[in-house]
Amino acid sequence: MVETRKLKKIYKTEGGKIKALDGVNLKIADGEFLAIMGSSGSGKSTLLHLIAGVDAPTSGSVWIDGVDIHRLKPSELAVLRRRSIGIIYQAYNLVPTLTVEENIMLPLMLDRKPIEKEKVDSLLELLQLKDRRKHLPGQLSGGQQQRTAIGRVLMARPSVLLADEPTGNLDSRNTEAVLALLCQANKEFGQTVVLVTHDPQAGGMAKRQISISDGRVVEDKTLL
Repeated sequence: MVETRKLKKIYKTEGGKIKALDGVNLKIADGEFLAIMGSSGSGKSTLLHLIAGVDAPTSGSVWIDGVDIHRLKPSELAVLRRRSIGIIYQAYNLVPTLTVEENIMLPLMLDRKPIEKEKVDSLLELLQLKDRRKHLPGQLSGGQQQRTAIGRVLMARPSVLLADEPTGNLDSRNTEAVLALLCQANKEFGQTVVLVTHDPQAGGMAKRQISISDGRVVEDKTLL
């Protein structure tokens, strides 16, 4: 389970303090598909980054599988993020000097885990990237780059998959393909999926939606 308790985040700027999150309490069950909706500046991406452990809260806590992640040592947090949390960004964040295949295998390589060739081949086929396995990111379309980024997360099979506006740079056809992969990760692999988006089409793929405004959860509803 993922849980936030009285989560606050305040940024200090030259113009004063900005309250990005204002006491967010949230529980996300194992295997749930949750969409976090809200306008630009609402705090939805900040919430995702705090859950991912890539930013620290001003106060409050984030718990994943009973662990208060922001109390971990940096080395412990790095291991948790590598093994239990997968993050997909709008900007793809691929390593430009690595091929598609190498980018996908990277989490296992960093964790010094054995890599099964059959699993890599199967995943490349699922991602429709088998004929692009030796290509560098700069040789791919935006949709292919995003599918590679998703493949990197699926390869590691983390229990929690976090996606920050993953379809923001894609056309409608690639948007549908990426959303289908997220649904597959949730339904077939049992991964908890948390999707940050302002797109109603993307948000409608989730089983549950919360809406954030001014750093607070203002709506929480279950979808059919």
